[in-house]
Amino acid sequence: MAFRPPTPGLLVDNKYRLAERIGGGGMGDVFRAEHVLAGRAVAIKFLHPELADNSELSHRFFQEAQAVNRIRHPNIVDVIDAGVGDLGPYIVMEHLDGESLGMALARFGRLDMEAAVGVAIPVLEALDAAHRAGIIHRDLKPENIFIAFDPSRGSAVVRLLDFGIAKVLDSDGPSPRTRTGVVFGTPDYLSPEQATGDSPLDGRSDLFSVGVLLYEVLTGTRPFRAPTAVATAFRVVHAEVPTLASAGVTVDPRLEAIVQRLLQKDPAKRFQTAGDVVRELERVAADASRRTAALGRLINVQRRMALSLGNATENERDRLSSSRDRSRVGTPFDVSPAPPMRISPPLVSGSRVTEAPPGMRPSSEPAKPAPGATLSNALRNRGSEPTLLSQRGESLPTVRSADLGLRAEPTVRSADFGNLINRQRDTRRPNVTPVRPLPARFAGQYHVRGPVLRSVDRTIVDEYGRSARDEVVAQMPLRYADDFRHDSINALVGYDLEALDAYMELATSLVLRDLERWRDIGRLGVGGELHSLVRTLFARPLTDIASLMRRGTSIWSRLFTFGSWRVATGPTGRVTLHIGDFDPASLPLRLWVVGMVEETARRASGGGVKVTITLGELGFTSELACEISL
Repeated sequence: MAFRPPTPGLLVDNKYRLAERIGGGGMGDVFRAEHVLAGRAVAIKFLHPELADNSELSHRFFQEAQAVNRIRHPNIVDVIDAGVGDLGPYIVMEHLDGESLGMALARFGRLDMEAAVGVAIPVLEALDAAHRAGIIHRDLKPENIFIAFDPSRGSAVVRLLDFGIAKVLDSDGPSPRTRTGVVFGTPDYLSPEQATGDSPLDGRSDLFSVGVLLYEVLTGTRPFRAPTAVATAFRVVHAEVPTLASAGVTVDPRLEAIVQRLLQKDPAKRFQTAGDVVRELERVAADASRRTAALGRLINVQRRMALSLGNATENERDRLSSSRDRSRVGTPFDVSPAPPMRISPPLVSGSRVTEAPPGMRPSSEPAKPAPGATLSNALRNRGSEPTLLSQRGESLPTVRSADLGLRAEPTVRSADFGNLINRQRDTRRPNVTPVRPLPARFAGQYHVRGPVLRSVDRTIVDEYGRSARDEVVAQMPLRYADDFRHDSINALVGYDLEALDAYMELATSLVLRDLERWRDIGRLGVGGELHSLVRTLFARPLTDIASLMRRGTSIWSRLFTFGSWRVATGPTGRVTLHIGDFDPASLPLRLWVVGMVEETARRASGGGVKVTITLGELGFTSELACEISL
């Protein structure tokens, strides 16, 4: 059965009116919606239409609703309804006002002890209930933990999300939905037994993941991070467990011991139940009110309370609802952040480094033109700033405070220096073109799907030749270059945004010489690598631009793990495409997106379409808005 893609304005089962898309991933999209009779705001998760006919995926999709209702715990997001409609399988959940732990970490770098424990205890209480019900979560990560404002309490609460790949422990043996050779979960947070598949899983696997989460929120780094998923899984299984102190963070020794015990390779050496961990953490941070207050500062409960009571000023209301406040780096409102973890390089091309408040890392803001300056002048100034590069052409790593003499470094024998120099000489690449790195606040946080990289790469080859493209790839960081060099980019895989950003920056300098060409490359991609994704829009000419844009956003938005896409029609009939939370996108990527949208609309409407950028024609700003007209 063919299902229509969900788009804003559609009615789901005559009950829920869809508003804007608020999230999603490889399996589906999440929309804010409203119950048309009760007036209640909800969140609806849809399985992607192209996956809905897969009975196994549909079964796993509804498993989340079944698991949540089997557990019934206040720290787990509530599932209200589920079904299959014209838009395919869907699950209706409570709508949460706040932000994910992943977003909080992106803004603050790391959390103080009380906030970290304040997040961990509710998650562990939810896991304890799940484990007692015979359910293992298997996909704990910052994006699946939400810090929400509860107006009935006037405080922040923590909700555990996404039981979509949870495992049900049946007395008859393993779940039939876990096939041999298939590993579910996110590599950084896998337990050793989850990574190898050598032994049955139980609740202690989730406790290992909690240990990874605690390490990350306290230090700002992941304990077993490696360049690839396979290398990360290998480190999870074999690498020695790092201490918090080795990352330059000093905490209560009892908390250090808790994290170390959670991260033991042998499940028998970990805590045996989530409840045991809760009791130990409560001894470390005993004051529940202080933990709650620390969480409240992360999402600015005071201002949210004023908004819910109608006491907020118009300016405060705009700030709170703005995507800029949800994703901006720095100290929002009155938060007292944790001490700094890294010292950013003082010179970053395309950015100016702003002085950070005490305890926070400096943030890089996009350079803005002076009053009256043209965009071309701003871009010219942007390109003239120096960049810190290693001899391999990669941006220099950030320096932790722990690296500045606070801990002993391993001794290097003089005989080793020759080998080090030779290795460095072997990996050095000549004629390195200086480019600005992706701003540090976005590093490792966001991904783009394979079709974007394939489209950009193929179009460069077709338009400028393989030798020009090879020159670009030759100067890319080695960890990203191989996929381009061997044409092994997979359309179904998400790739680090850094890979696309490095490619675009180098291609701009070495090949295009003109930023506006990225808009042309976006247009050309629609007739090439992107055609199979958008061809459903070309089935018949559509003259209703608003409807066309809504259908298009359900496709385009899946290409990125960032950005909130919505379409609006003004009083005069003008149609606007607005993308919020688009901070990680550079100017080349923005122009490429506009070109892709423009050409898709032109082909789908069978006529001339004009797309005018009205907001966000500078890289690394919160929003991008375009006006579309025939």
